[in-house]
Amino acid sequence: MFLETQSLCKFYRAGTRDEVRALDDISVGVERGEVLVVVGPSGSGKTTLLALLGALERPTRGHIFFEGRDLGECSDVALARVRRRMGFIFQDFSLIPDLSAGENITYPLIPRGVPRAERWRRAEELLSRFGLGGKLTARARELSGGEQQRVAVARALAGEPEVVLADEPTSNLDPVTGQGLLDLLRELNAGGTTLILSSHDPAVISLAGRVCELEGGKLRARPNQ
Repeated sequence: MFLETQSLCKFYRAGTRDEVRALDDISVGVERGEVLVVVGPSGSGKTTLLALLGALERPTRGHIFFEGRDLGECSDVALARVRRRMGFIFQDFSLIPDLSAGENITYPLIPRGVPRAERWRRAEELLSRFGLGGKLTARARELSGGEQQRVAVARALAGEPEVVLADEPTSNLDPVTGQGLLDLLRELNAGGTTLILSSHDPAVISLAGRVCELEGGKLRARPNQ
């Protein structure tokens, strides 16, 4: 199994009367090259699950295995190396407001050792693909919500990740741009990239090889629709 959780739990304010069980006893596996879409109502734990799968947070208990390696036994440095093999598309974009669109895309590539010319070539190519060819030097805070989302997607893909984790990736995109993103995700998956997506968008759900539903912190499989 490429990426797997066993009895995964994430509790906030654990052990207090205000304890919140965002995820409770989640066991799920993802094969290399699979497309898994996680659905569920707002607050069901979708974002938390993606953060844990992407080694952005540590679980309260349970295990996450990446290529058979228990991430709970990894140092922070080792987890950073794992994250470099992943691309993240956050619902809140997580751009640095005073950096340009190009800088937001290229700065995560610096610790990976990607040469400067190659970093900027990737940024220009991805921005052009998303209709933002003229926004390379525009500061992130000057962009609209939809433009920021496209920059965030470009940043996630610039690292040529083995896994893309995307939280509601089409939520701020117009239909044409959203379709362009879906076409790109299909292309990436055809090339072997594993996709783990959360969404309410039927078009995103249609990409899935498997759909799982989160409700009350519990995960259950459901037939594709």
